[in-house]
Amino acid sequence: MHRTRRTVLASKSMEQTATTSDWSSDLPFGLPFTLDEYTARLARVRAAMADADLDLLLVTGPENIYWLTGYRTTGYYVYQLLVVPAEGDAVFVTSRLEGEAVRALSWIKGNLTVFMGDDEVAISIEAARTAAAAIRRFGYEERGFWLPPRILDAFRDAFGSDAGVAAGNILEDARRIKSPAEIAMIREAARIASVGMAAGIAAVAPGRTENVIAGSVFAAMMAEGGEQPAGGPYVVAGPRAAVTHMLPERAEVKTGEPVYFEVGGCYRRYSGSLMRMACVGPPSNAIANRAAVMIEALETMIAAIRPGVASQDIDRAGRQVVAQAGFAECFRHRAGYSLGVAFAPGWGEGLVMDIAEGNERPLESGMVFHLVPMAGFRGWGNMGFSETVLVTEEGCEILTGMPRELAICQP
Repeated sequence: MHRTRRTVLASKSMEQTATTSDWSSDLPFGLPFTLDEYTARLARVRAAMADADLDLLLVTGPENIYWLTGYRTTGYYVYQLLVVPAEGDAVFVTSRLEGEAVRALSWIKGNLTVFMGDDEVAISIEAARTAAAAIRRFGYEERGFWLPPRILDAFRDAFGSDAGVAAGNILEDARRIKSPAEIAMIREAARIASVGMAAGIAAVAPGRTENVIAGSVFAAMMAEGGEQPAGGPYVVAGPRAAVTHMLPERAEVKTGEPVYFEVGGCYRRYSGSLMRMACVGPPSNAIANRAAVMIEALETMIAAIRPGVASQDIDRAGRQVVAQAGFAECFRHRAGYSLGVAFAPGWGEGLVMDIAEGNERPLESGMVFHLVPMAGFRGWGNMGFSETVLVTEEGCEILTGMPRELAICQP
């Protein structure tokens, strides 16, 4: 496997034009992070593999593959695999079409391709044997969506029914604390999301459709240098907003009804997100009260964040505010989740870390969360306000930047 020794800085200067046709030994479009950061990530993963006595780790999630290699594609709906041995060169398995992306975008370039009609099972076993001479135990991502059962069954057949070990926690733990360079990416994504949110709220008007407003959000984020979001933008008017993750479907905004926004900005595949609410004309007492409750829940959670506090205690702090207002049954969502690398269909890193009841893991400086106190009222709509926050040594820093209020738009 050829590896470049050139250090590539995470800046716009990396977005260079290819100057050579030999992509297997070059990085024609640069890397999102320095090579030192990538090699440090791989070393952390291998240290955890050694602790778990693993000879091999099968990496299948697009977020984890990107985090380790820089390789990114919307083609992850086609089978792909990164085989990471305890030592030596990692090996890709991709479609023949996506193999070009591996050669152009990843600092790890060893790749066996799969094409229509080829046997991806046999090629995956070949990749494993290429990466490691002896395989007693291999780890796999057990909680993701991207490992086909036939692949896992084939590995067990080839290396022993007890050889496979659930090991997704190795990657989740490695990604939980963000590096300074990652925080810079999330900070920019949060800024882009805030710009999009401001554009969306400014576009709210009676009779205007959700689609038109969402288009304003998307256009503003792309004009700011954002990328294709990992989800949304969610712009939902009136009672439809009570249906979780409802996308714009041409519904018109009506005077006196709330409009729910959830916007995720994206920069180098890192996300920053926020929720806000708008109302055309003066809000009713019920709307104003529900908005005030959810804002208080969010602010209570923010005030509780500091290193050492258990995840579930942050959830409880916000949930108690909502319960005291009589809306406990309407708060059906976890109170927050980790943010970082994301590909569609969602921008959250829920597998990495949740802010939720039952999670006793303490917060640590360098973690990033989307705090999402949100209540859905059947037949009426949704009410939610959120922020992207960075856990710091002193407490937390809010990365998103929009007024924390119910926006009142002129009829």
